[in-house]
Amino acid sequence: MASRPASIFLIACFGAAALYTGLRGDTVPLLAALLVLVAAAAAYAWNHFVFAKLTLERKLNRRCADFDAPIVLRLSAANRKVLPIFGLKVNFTITSGLEVEPAAAAAVHDAGYDMFQEVLHLSWYEKRSRVYQLRPARRGRFQFGTGSLHYTDPFGFFSNAREEVFDEDQLIVFPRIVPIRGLDPLHTYLFGSRPKEGWIFQDPLNRVGTRPYQSTDSARKINWKATARHIQAQVDLEKPSFDREVILILDQPPGLPWWTSRVANNLEIAIMAAASLIHSYAEQGYELKLVTNLVSKTHGTGGLPGSAARGRAQRNQHLTNLALLQSFSMEPTAKVLARLQYKIRPGSSILIITTAVGRLSPAFLQQVRRLGLQGKVAVIRVLPDSSDAPREAGLREWRIEGGEPWHEAAALELS
Repeated sequence: MASRPASIFLIACFGAAALYTGLRGDTVPLLAALLVLVAAAAAYAWNHFVFAKLTLERKLNRRCADFDAPIVLRLSAANRKVLPIFGLKVNFTITSGLEVEPAAAAAVHDAGYDMFQEVLHLSWYEKRSRVYQLRPARRGRFQFGTGSLHYTDPFGFFSNAREEVFDEDQLIVFPRIVPIRGLDPLHTYLFGSRPKEGWIFQDPLNRVGTRPYQSTDSARKINWKATARHIQAQVDLEKPSFDREVILILDQPPGLPWWTSRVANNLEIAIMAAASLIHSYAEQGYELKLVTNLVSKTHGTGGLPGSAARGRAQRNQHLTNLALLQSFSMEPTAKVLARLQYKIRPGSSILIITTAVGRLSPAFLQQVRRLGLQGKVAVIRVLPDSSDAPREAGLREWRIEGGEPWHEAAALELS
């Protein structure tokens, strides 16, 4: 690929040669020089108008995705002119951690970033789209850069480039959600025993959906608009007048060597457990609150934002907070619990997930016992080897083995 000064110098030489051979009357060299000049003029015009009436679009099928959900990136280009385009190079950066299929479309670019590279060929008035599958290798936020275009004419005389051809985009990948075995004793302790389906007291003002009409339902509960839409009798689905609050606390002691693979894997399993519990409790309609001493990539050391919404909106908000957590903490959880103590409603269920090894600190145990005066408190310890740490007296404690690599864990088990 020749640079513009070199191309201009080369064209000037051919022009001088054409003039010289023309004055001497040499027909063949004159025609050859004129042919090169015509090709250079066509190349200049080709290169000058190559980006005119050219539109590109980069689109993700989702902005927030579960870890195992299919993620599709669609790259579209439309050439709305007579001039064809051959060898258009499209580049943009992607945060490392996404596997692109086909793999040839991405390559390592810099620390923390990969470079997406693709070459497109467009005829006149043609639109083409290419689809790529993205597979996350970790949770977190993945940023897609603004990208650039590079083009060189078919003769190699001139090149052209354009920056910032896309809008910045991002993808949030939630932590893995896996089944948790042995939850019944924990749920019984936190919430007590209640019917698996239906509630004794229901609030007619708190309608969360509809369900098919049954013979035991009152005719006054029929939702006629939903009945017409489903072509089947539907009644309003009501939730209880009082939903219990579940406070989920994620703890990583600041003294742990968070940069080691063992501690990092232990934390990922703890985050997976928190995400799986949030998914389960959100489906059951509980009001959730997430608290942690871990540093967030967007919220720093401050409190994570909550959400007054219920159901899936609440779930996605908390899973997003978990996805953006980093692997180190700045303060002990005992201080976080001390600030939280006066904000907890009486009767709340408090679930603490901690990666602390060895014996728990006295300050931590003291705060846990104080919280126990306001509601039910349960502690889940994620340990590489659960036999290393003795159980604390008077503490309702469950354990999860954290020795298995987090990306290979098909399920978690409470013991």
